[in-house]
Amino acid sequence: MNNEMIKSKKIKVSAQRHLVIPKEYYDALNIGEEVTIELHEGQLVIKPVVKVDEDFAENLLEELIAAGLSGEELVTKFKEVKQMVLNGEKPHL
Repeated sequence: MNNEMIKSKKIKVSAQRHLVIPKEYYDALNIGEEVTIELHEGQLVIKPVVKVDEDFAENLLEELIAAGLSGEELVTKFKEVKQMVLNGEKPHL
């Protein structure tokens, strides 16, 4: 689902401070069992927690090396792609 297509919604907050994330948002962000929540300029920002396997870094390095990267170019691309994955974005090698 395209995130830009979802309009803002007003939701209730319970007496216990619970809120329900609308299904459209939940699905669009591919939220699993955990989210992070941040206070940013007076707004709450909710982000899905991205789980990566233990071999993530090794697998990523192998793919980048196989793509012909080395030296500083390898380090720069590794940092870029790692951050994309951790942000829940689909990386491009």
